[in-house]
Amino acid sequence: MTTRTSLIKVFAIAIFSSLTVAAQTPDLSGTWVADSNGSEKWVLDQKPDKMHIQEMSGGKVETEFTCPLDGQECTAKGHHEKIMMYFNGAKLVEIRERGNANTKQRLAVSPDGKTLTVETVPLSSDQKAETVMFHRES
Repeated sequence: MTTRTSLIKVFAIAIFSSLTVAAQTPDLSGTWVADSNGSEKWVLDQKPDKMHIQEMSGGKVETEFTCPLDGQECTAKGHHEKIMMYFNGAKLVEIRERGNANTKQRLAVSPDGKTLTVETVPLSSDQKAETVMFHRES
């Protein structure tokens, strides 16, 4: 096998790998409204390497942060909590440390892009798991 053929194969594998990763990481950008409570709203702005999130209640921003999507820690503005985010396949995983109230959330968008499912799993014993459904605001 010639060097040129080897380089072409390596290049093709690299392109295929990046397309596969891109296909597994859906774009969660948009304004999402909780089905159970219309006053709870999340605004997500996803870039290739980071996510900006505003969590709102009654039109007021309660929490706001920008995190890299590679598992590095970030902090929410005005809050004493550490946050990490990364994609695990098509789900965005968010881990929050807030004193003793630590949680892991998994965010998944439906195939049609209209529903966001947020599963919250407690990492502390005094909390309970919950799932909240959001719909994309038009």
